[in-house]
Amino acid sequence: MFIVFDGIDGCGKTTQIFRLSEHLSSLSKYAHILITREAYKDRKIREVLRQIESKDKFETLTKLFVEDRKEHIKELILPSLKKDVIVISARYKYSTIAFQAAEGKDMRELVRLHENMPVPDFTFIMDVPSEIAFNRIHKRDTRVKIPGSNKFEEDISFLEKVRKNYLKMPEIFPNEKIIIMDGSKSVEEIFDEIKKYFPKV
Repeated sequence: MFIVFDGIDGCGKTTQIFRLSEHLSSLSKYAHILITREAYKDRKIREVLRQIESKDKFETLTKLFVEDRKEHIKELILPSLKKDVIVISARYKYSTIAFQAAEGKDMRELVRLHENMPVPDFTFIMDVPSEIAFNRIHKRDTRVKIPGSNKFEEDISFLEKVRKNYLKMPEIFPNEKIIIMDGSKSVEEIFDEIKKYFPKV
């Protein structure tokens, strides 16, 4: 089984990933679970994010994210699924599509770049108002930052564009099981809804 949690930064996906992992383990002592995340391992992505805004910055980012995802699929996701391991990933193709489309890149082209990639059995999009996500990001992150170094985390209007793109995912991928979760609810309420999809392993 391949499960994805996605959404804007600060949406609460990491908390739910660990809760679901514990829940699936409790359902069967034979369940093998792998938690992974994207970006998978391409360190160049963070370097590009820190660069001053440039015309080709987001073209470069798109290419790096897609190539990193292909490597993630080839080296980790598919080999694990073939061994009957349950793979839970924080972020997948939906992130690249939502974020880069918010930058003005053609959404149809972004979708095309992800053709023939494995389709998750379940995708949970954690939806929270941009203001809540923005406050969560800055409350948890005490690192010293270079002003303007990461538009994804510093511009609330941009975050709202990304959020709206995430909400389009069920329409963009009508044949996929994409569930929009109300991330503004309590952790317990959200998880009670999620675990209903997994009565057994």
